[in-house]
Formats: sequence, C-alpha cells, structure tokens
Amino acid sequence: MKCWNGVVKGWLCVAVLWTCDPDSASGQMLGSVPEEPVELGPVVVTATKTEVPVKQVAASVTVITKEEIEARQTTQVTDLLQDVTGLSVTQAGSRGGVVTVFPRGGNSNFNLVLIDGIKVNDAGGFFDFSDLSTENIDRIEIVRGPHSALYGSDAMGSVIQIFTKRGTGAPRADLSFAGGNLNTFEEHFNLSGGVGRVGYSLGVGRTDTDGSLRINNDFRETTVSGRLDYAIEKALDLNLLVRFTDSLFEFPTGDAGNLFSPLDPRQSSDHKRLLVSGKASHALAPWWQQTLQVGFYRHQSAFDDLFDPGIDFSAFHSKNEERRVSADYFWNLTAPTLLDVSTVFTAGFAFEREEFEQRAAATETDFPFASANEARRNNKAGYLQGQFDWKKVLFLTAGFRVDGNSTFGTEVTPRVSGAYIIPFLETKVRAGYGKGIKAPTFIQNFGDGSPFAIGNPDLKPERTRSWEVGFDQPLLKGLAELNATYFYNRFTDLIAFVGGSPSFRNVQAARAKGIEVATRVHPGFGLTVGGTYTFLETKVLDNGGIGGTELPVGAPLIRRPKHSGSLSIDHVWERLHTNLTATFVGAREDLDFRTFPAPRVTLPSYRTVDVAFTYLLLKDRLHLQELSLFGRVQNLFDEGFQQTFGFSAPRITFLLGVKGRL
Repeated sequence: MKCWNGVVKGWLCVAVLWTCDPDSASGQMLGSVPEEPVELGPVVVTATKTEVPVKQVAASVTVITKEEIEARQTTQVTDLLQDVTGLSVTQAGSRGGVVTVFPRGGNSNFNLVLIDGIKVNDAGGFFDFSDLSTENIDRIEIVRGPHSALYGSDAMGSVIQIFTKRGTGAPRADLSFAGGNLNTFEEHFNLSGGVGRVGYSLGVGRTDTDGSLRINNDFRETTVSGRLDYAIEKALDLNLLVRFTDSLFEFPTGDAGNLFSPLDPRQSSDHKRLLVSGKASHALAPWWQQTLQVGFYRHQSAFDDLFDPGIDFSAFHSKNEERRVSADYFWNLTAPTLLDVSTVFTAGFAFEREEFEQRAAATETDFPFASANEARRNNKAGYLQGQFDWKKVLFLTAGFRVDGNSTFGTEVTPRVSGAYIIPFLETKVRAGYGKGIKAPTFIQNFGDGSPFAIGNPDLKPERTRSWEVGFDQPLLKGLAELNATYFYNRFTDLIAFVGGSPSFRNVQAARAKGIEVATRVHPGFGLTVGGTYTFLETKVLDNGGIGGTELPVGAPLIRRPKHSGSLSIDHVWERLHTNLTATFVGAREDLDFRTFPAPRVTLPSYRTVDVAFTYLLLKDRLHLQELSLFGRVQNLFDEGFQQTFGFSAPRITFLLGVKGRL
C-alpha cells in the first residue's frame, strides 16, 4: 500500500504542476503556424488508449475492419481470429462447442477481451468465444504481447478489443435471412443513424442449428446489441452500450469427445451475458482530455446432465454467476513540442470489483451431494504512459501500472516499445519489452473443497516476460505490405492443481518463441490478396513435479501447432463480391482423456477452404436501397479433422440468404 500511495501522490503533484501553467501549452498552440492537414491513415486505439495511426504504432497489431467482416459473411468472431498471426484457435467439436484462443503459445486465459473498453473475461482470464457473434461490430483490434502496463490482469498474451458500430447520418435498416444444411437458420436486423448530435445503432441476431452430430447437438444463440452516442465536436463525447447474449448448447460428449462411446444424450449448457457501459470524454482544453468509463458485466452459466442409466453415475446440475463492476478514469495530456519531440502523457486510475456464486448438486445416486460457494475480491490500480514522437520517424512508448489486489497484493508491470521509420525505404523497425500478469480464478483462490478443489488464498498471479522485434515494409508505393515479428515469452508462476490442501500452487514454468509473418497485396482491379504464417516453438520448463505424461519437462505445450497460416483472396467485380479464405494448421500434441493419467497424442495437420459471396440484385428500387443475395460455404472440400482430440470438426456447411437495406 505504501507503493500505491506514493504513486497516487506523485500523479497528483504532476497534475497540479501542469494545471498551474496552462499557458505553456495553450500559448504554444495559439502562437504556432497552422500546419497543412496530414493524412493519418487507419488508426488503432487499443495499443495506447489513444488514437494512433497504425504506421506509428510500435506494437504488433492486427485490425479487422468492417469491410473484412462483411466480405467473409461470418457471424462468429472466431472465424476471423483464426487467420490472425500468433493466435491458435481451437473448438471442441461442432458449433457451440467451447472455443479457446492461445496467443503466442500462451494459455487460453492469457487474452484480455474487451468490448468498447469493458472486460468480458471470467475472473482469472478465461473467455469462451463460442457465442461471441459479429452482431453490431464495427471492427476488431488485436494487440499481441503483454499489455498489463495499461490493462492489468489477463493482458498476458494479447488484448482483443471489439468496437461496436456508431450510428451516423440518415436512418438505415438492414434485414437478412439465411438458411443452410444441418437445419441452420440465421436472422439479423440492424438499425442505425443519427440526428444532430445524437447517433444510435441497434443489432439483433438469432442463430439456430441442429449441429453436426446426430444426437443432442443443437445450438441456439440470440444477441442484442445497442449503442447510443451524443457528441459535441472537440469538446464532449458520451456513449451508452448495452449488449446481451443468450446461448444454449446441447452436446453428447464428455472430456474424451464424440468419437468414443458411450455418448450422453441429455447434456446442455446455457450462457447469459449482459454488458452495460457508460463512457464520457471531455476536452478541458485543447491539450487536456479526461475520460471516465464505468461498466457492469454479468455472466450466468448453467450445466445440466440428466441421469441416463448405463452412462451416468448421477444427475448433475450446476449454476455459476460472475459479476464485475469497473471504473476507469484517465487523462490524456498533450505537451508542447520541444526540440521536434511531440509528447502525450496518459495517467489513469482503475477500480474493479468481482463477485462469484456457484451452486452444484448431484442427485439420483447413492452418493448425492450439494455444494455452494461465494467469494468476492477487488482491485485498485494506477497507470502512467508516455508517448514520444520525433519528426514522425522515431516513436517511443513507455509506461507502467501498479495494481493493488485484495488477494495477491501489489504488482508493478512495465512496458516499453519503440519504432523507427527508415527514410526513403519507409521501413518501420520496431521492438518492445513488457511484463504481464494474470490473477487466479475464484476456484483457485476460494474453492471450498467440493467436490475436490481447495482454494489457496496466498496464490500469486501468473507472470510473463516478453520481448519482440519486427519490421513493417510498404512496397510498390503502397500496393503491397509485408510485416514480420520475432517474439519470445517466458511464463512463470503458472498455477497447477497439486491435490491436497491447498489444491493449487504457483509451481510451473514454460516458454514460447516464434515468428509471425503477414503480407497483403492490392494489385488493383478490385482484387486483394493476403497471407499469414506463424512459426511457434513451445517448451515446458518446469512442471512442478506433477506433470507426469501430460507435462513432461522439455515437451511442447498442447494444442499449439508449430506451423500455421492462411491465404485470403478478396475480389469485387461490378455487382459481385467474392471472398476465399484457406487455412492451414500443422500437427500438434494433445491429450487423450479416456485414461488417467491422460497420455499425449499427436493430431495430424489439416487444411480448410471457406468461400463467401454477395451479389447485388437491385439498387434503389421497390422502396429498397439495396437487395442482395449472399452465401458462404465452410470446409468447402469436406475435410474431416479434429481441432481438439476426440472431437470431430463439422464437415462441409453452407448457408444461402437474402439481405435488404431500407
């Protein structure tokens, strides 16, 4: 707490000194010669919490635009993430099965997932992407590497931020309906527009499918996302976001998957997610902007397994609820330009309170049991970041964050990155170093022993130290671009289940290193070609003496392919827009949970090809602005493969529909 109080007092002094001499900044701005407007190009927010042109960002960043989302005709965010360099995406079987994302060899709970700045991870970092739809999404930013210096816990391997659509202009309504094999139906309605200073957007989507398995494989998902904005240019920006998702997944599989008998015909999981966010940004002066964002997130999940003789030992039911209340207040301060160096400081305070409730019961058995568990914790943090720009060719970003957590105490996480644009060649050379942390889960901290896990309140957060170097090279006067990055991660204090009391301890360590390459070519004639490749090497450094056959020292981490990549071809010709995406995933090791301890197995490599199209049928006729026919085919060549051992991935699926715009 002494460290925390010192940071707070230091920042208050900085704020007082700055505000006592406002003329030093405003006078510089008023007395300067107006400059010619500069084309900044695409901007990214997540890397620094400020709008920075992509070409000036020193971190490894991928931006998935609204146009790319529409071209792919996909309604699942994971279909877009699987082609991002450095990310390994796996799904346990059919649509609706648990989807995990491994960033740069890290665990699947090393991604911080944000929706318009609000965290939607479960406590401890895990997030199931299976019911995250593209409804009302404008773009997705993925920043790879640890960014706990800005965002704190969970930002160990990446930050994946989803931005919703901001309504502007005349009212516009889009309605679509599509159907396909596996008795699949999708319906979507979107309304957006603006009146004066007010903008609004609303998206409603529904998906129903019987799944790729013959029994008990239905998936139902409904998403409602609404946003309201009020803005006074260069002075005030207010927005309110509400997003609700309700999904039901029925599955016949246990840990061993659907390829092995017996299958359970009456298992299901239900998830309800509610996100409410309010944000206000106010320019106190041209050089001083303050932002306050408050959020509420609730995730309710239920698992039901009815008793089936010969398959189950009992009926089992569980209900979990996690709630998070958060607040983030920060300043962006633009300093006067000195010796051709432009400087922006970001200073902020964040608060987070998490609550957890769990109820579980086994019935219809000779050994019934019931358990209940409740816990809560909070986190206070302060962070400081400086961005320095010399003549638009040299960029440096440095910062740190101090977290004071009610369970693991005080942690300091720094990050520094820099980039230099070589004149004439326009090559951007970049490098970065940072530390990241991830808090334990509620069960790891507060498990009460039912049925097996006894929590450890003295757990430390999991940690990573990471560095990277890379370059971005535009070619042929912007018609092509090439990006390459080498990264190295060392993960320590990883939490493992050790049995006994307590059941969890910080005893494991691992490393991951690799190369990420991405390229994109715009030859003209409506054609865009892109490709990605990731080489990944992981290694268990310390299994805590409990790894056995699952985590032998020196072995690679499971479900991380050494080689993976993608190729995309997008073409627009008059009324027809087509997109082809081919994905390659190399061999990787997994676990066979049919026996204990689970032995390692090797999953073979696989390739998939997805195609999508949109054809404009008519424009500005029959009271319609547009009427289009669209469709997509996934796994075009009907390849059989497993992303997770024992779980068969869906074979060829197709969808055909119509979309109208009023």
